[in-house]
Amino acid sequence: MADRSPPPGHNGGPPLDDPAPDRPGRCRDCRHWTPPPENLERDHEFFRLGLSRRRVKRPTGTCDRVLLGNSNIPAFSATAANFSCRNFEPAPPKPPSKGGGFVTIWEGDRILWKGPEDEIPPRFRDRDADPDEC
Repeated sequence: MADRSPPPGHNGGPPLDDPAPDRPGRCRDCRHWTPPPENLERDHEFFRLGLSRRRVKRPTGTCDRVLLGNSNIPAFSATAANFSCRNFEPAPPKPPSKGGGFVTIWEGDRILWKGPEDEIPPRFRDRDADPDEC
C-alpha cells in the first residue's frame, strides 16, 4: 500500500475533528431508556470482576420506543446499556449537584462544628445570620 499525499494546504497532521460516529447512540445515553436497578448493576460488576462467585446475568433496562429490525413502529423491549437503535434521542444533561461543600462554623475564635454542608445540625442552620457580620 502506498501512502497518499495530503491534499494541498494540509500539513499532514492528525485530523482536527473527531470522526462522526457511524453507529447510533447507545441506550445508556438515550432519553427513552430506563436503567436497571443499581443493585443489579453492582452485583453484575462484582461477578464480572471475580469478586463474587454468585452468577449474575447482565442487567437490562427497558425502552418503550426502540426500533427493532426494519420496522418503523416503536416497540417495548428490554435492552442493555450498550445496545443501539435507530430511535436514539440524547438525554438532557443532568443538573449540577448543589451543596456538598465543607463547612466550618465559628463563634469568636472557637470552632463549633465542621462537616459537609448537607449535614449541618438544625441548631446552626436555623440561626438567623447577623446582618452586621455580612
